[in-house]
Amino acid sequence: MAVAVITGSTKGIGRAMAEAFLKRGHNVTICSRNPEDVAQVTKELDRISRGGVIGQVCDTTDKEQVQALWDATTRAFGKVDYWINNAGRAVSRFKVHEMPQPELTSVVNSNVLGTTYGSQVAINGFRSQGSGALYNMLGGSFQGKMLTPNMGVYSSTKSYIHRMTMYLVDENKDMKDIIVGSISPGMLITENWFDEQQYVSDEDWAKIKPTLNILCDYVEDVCPWLVDEVLANTESGKRIAWLTGGKMMKRFFDAKVLRKKRDLFDRYDL
Repeated sequence: MAVAVITGSTKGIGRAMAEAFLKRGHNVTICSRNPEDVAQVTKELDRISRGGVIGQVCDTTDKEQVQALWDATTRAFGKVDYWINNAGRAVSRFKVHEMPQPELTSVVNSNVLGTTYGSQVAINGFRSQGSGALYNMLGGSFQGKMLTPNMGVYSSTKSYIHRMTMYLVDENKDMKDIIVGSISPGMLITENWFDEQQYVSDEDWAKIKPTLNILCDYVEDVCPWLVDEVLANTESGKRIAWLTGGKMMKRFFDAKVLRKKRDLFDRYDL
């Protein structure tokens, strides 16, 4: 029975991954900045769990709170086998030079500082206990091969995470039982996604909806697969990717040539 810590895990991808670990009989620590969310989701997950679950209030931009997250987990379960830096924020409404300071600070702090602090705490803990696996969450155009409009700040933070993860892989090669990797979950419909969608005009929505129906997925369809890949992986430096180039090509072929239709947003009346 393994022990997983997942940051930002009271909703969206983090919660769905927590559910998948728990349904497979593993122990999980979830966290969020909101005490009420942590308490409520911990109760809900406990009802469906085959493992143990605890909740911890944690602002990942505060390193002391991140360390406390590790400490609470080891007190409860004795160790940490998997640490997944999922907490973060995406804002897709502004060009880089137009993004207001509050949004800029939130995205950069959550994605850059939060992931860095989580990585530091996890790696130091793994090196002390002798083993463990760290995964950092990627997204956006992190490789810089394409530029998504109004995603400059977000994609830049993910580029940082990608590069930092490469350094972590190299810096921990001396520890054969420490794995460092990354996760590219694809374009998943989450609460953060809806936060941004509400600012899209009806005209713009009509334009982008067909493409989103091709590319997007539900968290409940993707996250169990991601967890299975994490549990099976033994290779440091691996990127676990759901929406690969080949999968995207097949989806566009199915939609444009075979006329296969997906309507992911019907359930939301969008």
